[in-house]
Amino acid sequence: MRLPEQVAEYLRRRFDSDYPKWARNEGTWPMRVPLRPPSPAQRSEDPVACHAWAEQWNGFTGPGRVDYSDTRFPTGTHAMPKTLVLQSPHDVADVHPDTRETWRRCGHRLTTLQREFPDATFTGIIRRITELDEHTYQRLRTAVTWLRANPTSGMLLRQLPIEGIDTKWLSQHARLVLALLGKPDAPDTNTAETRSQRRHLHERLGLRRPPDLVQVTVLDPGIRSQFAGMRHFAASVDDLNQWPQEPDTVVILENKETGYAIPDDHADVVVLHGHGFHVSHLARINWVRHSRKIVYWGDIDAPGLQFVNDLRIHGLSVNTVLMDITTLERFRHLSVNGSLPQRTTLPQLTVIERKLHEHLAEHAARHGTGLLLEQERIPWDYAYPELLASVSLQRP
Repeated sequence: MRLPEQVAEYLRRRFDSDYPKWARNEGTWPMRVPLRPPSPAQRSEDPVACHAWAEQWNGFTGPGRVDYSDTRFPTGTHAMPKTLVLQSPHDVADVHPDTRETWRRCGHRLTTLQREFPDATFTGIIRRITELDEHTYQRLRTAVTWLRANPTSGMLLRQLPIEGIDTKWLSQHARLVLALLGKPDAPDTNTAETRSQRRHLHERLGLRRPPDLVQVTVLDPGIRSQFAGMRHFAASVDDLNQWPQEPDTVVILENKETGYAIPDDHADVVVLHGHGFHVSHLARINWVRHSRKIVYWGDIDAPGLQFVNDLRIHGLSVNTVLMDITTLERFRHLSVNGSLPQRTTLPQLTVIERKLHEHLAEHAARHGTGLLLEQERIPWDYAYPELLASVSLQRP
């Protein structure tokens, strides 16, 4: 026998789960909630408790209508509560002040946004729209209003004259912005954002993108002479493709800081570093594709091995260093929790790399979290000789 407070809690959970669908006129109404009237055994064993339960529903003042049915007791036939009938989402929302306020805010915001942005599509965003704090909601309206009025501004993202909008904010709310503009096919970027997602966002908003810069460390003094002797700099892929003198060996490092740690000069060697998430840009550099040797050193984790796989998919013949189970076990005490594997198979890995990937996948399945050994954590006096050996160089 369900008590009024139990049904009220059920309705709160049901509202929280389904109100975005109800706001789109989905769902079947009226909603009928069974009250589970007393069974024959209960009516025989404890009729007093059964009538006390019915009395609680007789005094029910909550939303909906209680339907009754005639039920036989040892003492005769009595009306027992059978079903709570709710005619609309508004009735369900009235079960508690919090759900009532959520439904009011949802309706007000959707009505306002549909009027202001007639091309908007709301699939999959109603909950997020409703749960935005008032300041962020108003900022969203302001941003979409400006972008709708200036669909091909050609401005850089940071140049947008919209109060309170910065790169991070727009990236985090890209899905909402594009949906309200009627361009809903944007990935949700609450998680780590990729370069391709940023490019997609710029294109959809009619913005100009800054050039994709690659971080470069030139270890060859002769090649450095082309750039006024600069050892460290960033350049676009187009600029890198204009080099008159090209390196024989390319070292690709996942993290930026590691590139600055290399102290020595080495003939015909250039290091590209800090671009683990942008492997496609490295494959567009002509002299990378034509180099005699490419060495890759990244973090020991699932994403690091995915980068290796993707470099090879892009046609780069990559040799890895310090990315094996032996290195992981030697410095396991320096590892931390990392990202879970995103792919079950990486067909371009070598046998040694595949064993490491399987080991990481087993760890994730067993512990529910990934494993990460960052390349910077490996002691330099151990890592640097290994890196030199992989490039077939001698320490000066």
